[in-house]
Amino acid sequence: MKKKKWTLLYIVLNILIITLIGVLDPEIKDVGRLFHAVRINWIVAGVASMVLFWLMDGVILSYGVKVICNTKTFWSCLRVSLIGQYYNAVTPFASGGQPAQVYYMSKLGVPGGSASSILIIKFLIYQVVLSVYSVAAFVWKGIDIYNHNPWVFWFSVFGFVINAGAVFLLLGLSFNKGFVEKLVFKTIDILGIIRLIKDPDAIKTKLMSHVDDFHRGIRLMQGNVKAMLIMCLMTGIQLISFLSITFFIYRSLGLQGERWVNMVTVQSLLYLAVSFVPTPGSMGASETGYIAFFKLFFPGNMIFVSMLIWRTITYYLNIIVGIIIILFDGVRQIISHDFPN
Repeated sequence: MKKKKWTLLYIVLNILIITLIGVLDPEIKDVGRLFHAVRINWIVAGVASMVLFWLMDGVILSYGVKVICNTKTFWSCLRVSLIGQYYNAVTPFASGGQPAQVYYMSKLGVPGGSASSILIIKFLIYQVVLSVYSVAAFVWKGIDIYNHNPWVFWFSVFGFVINAGAVFLLLGLSFNKGFVEKLVFKTIDILGIIRLIKDPDAIKTKLMSHVDDFHRGIRLMQGNVKAMLIMCLMTGIQLISFLSITFFIYRSLGLQGERWVNMVTVQSLLYLAVSFVPTPGSMGASETGYIAFFKLFFPGNMIFVSMLIWRTITYYLNIIVGIIIILFDGVRQIISHDFPN
């Protein structure tokens, strides 16, 4: 119940922020007319792009499970992926997604350590591919962004540095088993001292099996260049599908003449610029950042409407689908418990 209240609070805050942005927009009077003129076929294309993003996330997760655990569980992994997307959307720094996914993957029989290694590898590849896209974006549109708004440009650079730094930090932690063991043991000792856990030694023994699983998974992927390249390719497709959504929104408003590649590159810079904002779903920063970046492409009377549509597809749809999957999973467990085979 407490989690539901926080989720509702996040959504209400996000709606209030969007409302405030709208009220401050001098072109707000055109909103009703623009919504009426929206071309639904292009909106459907944008939603299809978001669905492809989800599907590719499930495919990548399923592939990682297959490589490390030698099991095929696409539909289950897709469900886990959507649940992770939901928790990413409603927690600060998108911090709730991976723990939730580890929990749900353990229910599928994937050991906690293996699940953690799969998700960290998946995250690292995602960040590397995003960084590659971003470097291309800086080369392609960096000067235009800087001339349009230097602050926007430097926020993107800052986001790039943080993302690249996170990649190197995680790589160092992931491959240094001794450091991970010391970190885990030290944490357990502290929890034992303050009496939050009763038997530190027993917990250390149990957790070390997960640490071993984690590093076994890391080693399996490290030595499998083919698997890493395949995951990079799939992640590239996944990111392109997400970054293309704004272009479909652009066309849905009857606009044309701007190249798809320009909008995709600018969208990748926006992704970087708001990624380090700690609010759930980068609320506030995503909306204001979108308007700051995409004034390059949208007329002043259309930018607010385009932001509303973009936020609905990329954020609220994540929450709605995630809640449906979580509820479905809960009902399925109740039924299987009450009516076992």
